[in-house]
Amino acid sequence: MLRGQRVGLRYVTEDDLPWLKRTTGDPQVRGPFLGSRMMTPHAVDQRWKESGFANEDAERLLICHLHDGSVIGDVVHFAAARYTTAREIGWTLADVAMRGQGLASEAAALLVDYLFENWPVNRLSCGMSVHNHASRRVAEKCGFRHEGVQRGIVFVAGEYVDCHALSLLRSDWLAMKGRGE
Repeated sequence: MLRGQRVGLRYVTEDDLPWLKRTTGDPQVRGPFLGSRMMTPHAVDQRWKESGFANEDAERLLICHLHDGSVIGDVVHFAAARYTTAREIGWTLADVAMRGQGLASEAAALLVDYLFENWPVNRLSCGMSVHNHASRRVAEKCGFRHEGVQRGIVFVAGEYVDCHALSLLRSDWLAMKGRGE
């Protein structure tokens, strides 16, 4: 497990499948900013059997509260484009009561460190609805810089929404960590 001050990141286990089925199939948990398309319980089982939610193309790690080990959300990373080593990242706190406490920022920072320390990537990117101010703050706390707005890129609740595009380069991350290249 990757450990922060209050949260940790770990791989999905078979015991986590009921939690994943509940959260990926519940639009209320996904909130107003993520795509509203649900994942079927069968699709969760299929992905578990195929890869355990972790392979070179994509990885899903669970956010666990270090106090009691409870799963409160997840982070993901996946290839941003086939022709680069860049990765796109995302985060979700499924436990609504845990939002607004800096836990998503801590989890996202753990993921950023993990990727730059263990993967041959030079660029991380993330995007969020232009209305999702909390997620933009998470990205900015992790050092991501705003690059622009992608118009009509994500389909949520029957309409296409604009999203902020942010990125973080390895050199930016090294500078934040006080390590020059």
